[in-house]
Amino acid sequence: MRLFVSVSCLLLMVGCVGPHSSGGLWAQQNLEQELVIGRQTDAERVAIAHAYELRLADESLAAERARLGQALQVCPGAARQALQLSPGDRIRDTIRLRIGEDASRQAAVAQQALADWRLRRAQATGDARFCDDARQALAPPAAADGRTALSVTGSLNGQPSSENPLAVLGWATVSRGPRSAGVVADQPAIELSVSNSALGHTDTVRARAPLPQYLAAVYGGVLLDVDSPPALNMWVPVPIDNAFTSEIAVDVLAPVYTQWEPDALLVALKPQQ
Repeated sequence: MRLFVSVSCLLLMVGCVGPHSSGGLWAQQNLEQELVIGRQTDAERVAIAHAYELRLADESLAAERARLGQALQVCPGAARQALQLSPGDRIRDTIRLRIGEDASRQAAVAQQALADWRLRRAQATGDARFCDDARQALAPPAAADGRTALSVTGSLNGQPSSENPLAVLGWATVSRGPRSAGVVADQPAIELSVSNSALGHTDTVRARAPLPQYLAAVYGGVLLDVDSPPALNMWVPVPIDNAFTSEIAVDVLAPVYTQWEPDALLVALKPQQ
C-alpha cells in the first residue's frame, strides 16, 4: 500500500513538471513577439491591423453570400413573406466600415445588397423574375449580361427634374435621446455617421435622406423635422405597368445608388405614417 502511494505521488510530481517547464518557453515566445511588434513602424502596425480587418470582412462576405445562395435555392418559395428590413443590413454596414476604400470589396458588398433586396422582393411578391435578377446580381462581372445601370431623374410634384432623385428628398433628423446636440452630416460621412450612431457615440444626426431614415429604422431612433418627400412618380426610361410604389422605386434606384442599402432608399421613400 505504501509502495502504491509513493508511486502515485511520484507520478503526480512528474505530471506537474510539464506545464512549468513549458511556461518558460511560452513566456520567451511572448517576449519575442513583443520585441518584434516593438520594432515595427506605425505604418506597419496600421497595415497589419487593416489586413486583419479585411480578413474579418472577407469572412462576413463569404457568410452573407452563403446565406443568400441558400435562400435562392428555394426562391421565391411557396409562402409569401412580408417585405421587412434585411438581417444583412447591419452586417454589410460593418463590412463597409472595415474595408474602407477597397473598390473590389465595395463592389462585392453592393452586389450582395442588391441580391438581398431582389430576393426579398421575390419572397414578398412570388415573382420568380426577382429570383433571376438576384442571381444575376451575384454573378461575377464576366458573366453579366451587359445591362447598364439605369439613368434616372427626379420628379417633384409631378414635374420632371434633372436633379439627383435622392437630393430632392431633403433633410431629416434622427434622435435617440435629448442628451446631445445635433450633428450635421453630409454624404461623405455616411460610414462615420452609421458607426457613431450604432456605437452610441452620438444621439442626434441631421443629414440628407436617406441616412436619417435608415439610422432610425435599423439602429433605432425618432425622426424629426423630416422634409416632405416628392411624389413617387419618378421619370425613368422603363415602362411601369402598375402603380409606382416605393418598392418599385427602389427596384429602379438600387442598382444606381449602390453606396446605399436598398432598405435605406425604401424607408426614405415610404410616406410618413
